[in-house]
Amino acid sequence: MCGIAGVLYKNKIGPVGKDLVNLVYGIRHRGEDSCGVALFTGAKASDEHHWLLEVRLEAGRERAGLLETVARVLNERSGRLLSCTQRGTILILEIEYGASVADLCYALDRVQVQTVSIGKNLHLYKDLGTGDVLDRDYGFSEIEGTHGIGHTRLATESRVSPDRSHPFWAYGFADVAIVHNGQLTNYYKLKRYFQRLGYQFRTDNDSELIAIYCAHYLKEGFSLFEILERSVTELDGTYTFLVATPDQLGFAKDKLAAKPLVYIDLEDRVVLASEEVALRTVITDMSVDVEEPPPFTVGCWSVTGEKQYRKIFYKAVGLE
Repeated sequence: MCGIAGVLYKNKIGPVGKDLVNLVYGIRHRGEDSCGVALFTGAKASDEHHWLLEVRLEAGRERAGLLETVARVLNERSGRLLSCTQRGTILILEIEYGASVADLCYALDRVQVQTVSIGKNLHLYKDLGTGDVLDRDYGFSEIEGTHGIGHTRLATESRVSPDRSHPFWAYGFADVAIVHNGQLTNYYKLKRYFQRLGYQFRTDNDSELIAIYCAHYLKEGFSLFEILERSVTELDGTYTFLVATPDQLGFAKDKLAAKPLVYIDLEDRVVLASEEVALRTVITDMSVDVEEPPPFTVGCWSVTGEKQYRKIFYKAVGLE
């Protein structure tokens, strides 16, 4: 079944981590196999070669040895490991690196380093269990930022493991993450297409494809809203997903809208979730209207407050 959630603050920094704890815990009944959050702090990198690289310290692996391996891979590519902090099993590495992000990610994978995310201000934490347990172990509720997404998972298409938990970062790209509820029926066809373009995949989870799909078309120069519009005609299946980039949060619902999504759009923020019960953990004013997008609809909000929204069916039949 799974549950998805997101929050975006308009023109300000807000308690994104705390909001996501509440939202994810509010939909825990939709799946307790695993959960996760992705948060954008809104902080500006000191220079274009400065990155946050997150890797998982897997059971049985020594931290010192893992850091030595990452440093060696970076040095081979004229990069540097600057610092390391740890939350739960995730090492947050500040690095200096000026070459291809994809090349770095694929090189780390070849030496059995499990990358979790890379970006300028993206933090991604996911593991087995429910949202309250995740926050206890990773302490992300203290993080403030501009926006973020969260997920609680009932595994149906791939095994239960931290790397198959959501959110999915777009492997090989920077600063793109998604959460997804549903199933893609043309997953293998699209995966082969992107593999022919040179992209690699870390899992057999169809949600990873959505992340790479969005990141690829962002790289090609499409706006996030344009990508969402084309996604509902090119991704087959029953699904609703949220996608987060450094300055936007968007959603897409398929033609059937079998996977729910509701939201509250206020002057200072927008909050989205699979069910209203989750929204009410953050927005307690019951006089505020809850909106439910119809089937075949996409929407997108910017951290500067702009909103784009389109009912694709109405556009297709000329009623827009």
